[in-house]
Amino acid sequence: MSYEDALADLKADFGKKKLLTPAEIAPYISKSPSAQASMRTRKQFPIAKKDMGGRVVVSIYALAKYIGEDDGPPDAPEQIRVGKPAKPVAKAAKGIDKTKPYRRPPSLGKTLTALRNRVADTALQLQFQQTLFADLEAIAMDQVAAPGRAKKSKSA
Repeated sequence: MSYEDALADLKADFGKKKLLTPAEIAPYISKSPSAQASMRTRKQFPIAKKDMGGRVVVSIYALAKYIGEDDGPPDAPEQIRVGKPAKPVAKAAKGIDKTKPYRRPPSLGKTLTALRNRVADTALQLQFQQTLFADLEAIAMDQVAAPGRAKKSKSA
């Protein structure tokens, strides 16, 4: 459809009306008024708009231009240039990638301090257990070595 055909169809539909609201152009561009508003805020709306008294309107001519350019003459395909292949770009020296989070390794000093404390605690526990074992062994030997002791019997 050419620009002239689109303009003739729009004039037949809207008569002498030159400015159209988003609700009126919605069927012609297949976008709801809210979708049009969203596209206008993102500056992606393809049709020139006008602000009239706080309302957004579109010219019938701008709409015809948008509708008419859909079926323009096909562009000639671009010719492929045959030449030397592009040289690969040398990458910069590898460093820390600032786009990814970086986890630093744990401190070795803290790990060594924790191991020293654990070894010291284990040595203290071993010393305590050795002393306890020696004392219990001495008590057991005293009980075996004292033959004169008689056990009390329960007699009435």
